[in-house]
Amino acid sequence: MTDLLLIVPHPDDEVFGCGGTFVRMAAHGKKVATLTLTRGGAGRTLGLCPQLELPEVREKELRGSLAALNVEEVHIWDYPDYVPDGDRGMEHRDGLQAISEGDIVPRIADLIQALKPKALLTFAPNGSNGHPDHVYTHIFTKKALELSGHKVSKLYYFASEKPYAGEARAGFMEPEAIAQMHLYPTHFVHLGTEIEAKLKAMGHHKTQALSVLSFMQFAPRRLHVESFHQAFPALPKGDGAQTVMWL
Repeated sequence: MTDLLLIVPHPDDEVFGCGGTFVRMAAHGKKVATLTLTRGGAGRTLGLCPQLELPEVREKELRGSLAALNVEEVHIWDYPDYVPDGDRGMEHRDGLQAISEGDIVPRIADLIQALKPKALLTFAPNGSNGHPDHVYTHIFTKKALELSGHKVSKLYYFASEKPYAGEARAGFMEPEAIAQMHLYPTHFVHLGTEIEAKLKAMGHHKTQALSVLSFMQFAPRRLHVESFHQAFPALPKGDGAQTVMWL
């Protein structure tokens, strides 16, 4: 049985949100599995490869990152991710929000049933930053979990300590709505030496170096403190956040 299954839309979501937690769990014999729904072809290339080759490159980066985090159960699918504008030489596409639930939800449900995770982690309803791929990953995951019939002991979402305060972006959820839907952390994982492996894993995402630098600039605390919201079972309000070893 899998101890924790992570379901995210893009390569690099895994290391930013829970890379250190993965390392610690592996060190204690816990089994972690990941499902990444797209190969990240709508990302920026930074001139390191042609745009058409980016999905292949990002899949390689993702596999390198997960190896650095000691994750052995890796699932990478090839659904299209969201293209917001034409500045990447690509026509607009809606990404995961255009995928039929009848296509993707049963596939996710089958994987959940096969892995039977004790706990599941994904994006919160607001997608953390309103990204449509994040939001629809949440929607699909919740429906797939119900369809699978598998009962997880815990369901977690990524959760930041402060509500979203970024600018409006085309095709994203409105900033006001993102902030209103904010869920505060119920659990913190404070990293020790695991941060070394986390930084090494981040370094594998070379084409996304600007995202890595932005993360370091605007969320440096999350390099060493990973935070999560327990959605199920719901915790009593006012209990405060717990510091835990892992999820």
